[in-house]
Amino acid sequence: MSYELPYTENAEGKFAVPCQIKLAQDCVQLGEFCESKADARHWVEEECWIFSGEGYLCERCHEQVMRNIAKLSTKKMN
Repeated sequence: MSYELPYTENAEGKFAVPCQIKLAQDCVQLGEFCESKADARHWVEEECWIFSGEGYLCERCHEQVMRNIAKLSTKKMN
């Protein structure tokens, strides 16, 4: 099964990859707009966004997810 990544296209016909979960308060929401979908995907990979299997998480949202997991682990230990 092939999964098509979501992309956002602007009025100039450029593409950006959106953050999949937009969880962090300081989430960047969208990657940089690029000439092609391949370039947009390359940009998020170069910026170390995390591929979830269905989309990409920006670094800030990934950090928030990790903090939430750490909080859950701490609660379970108490």
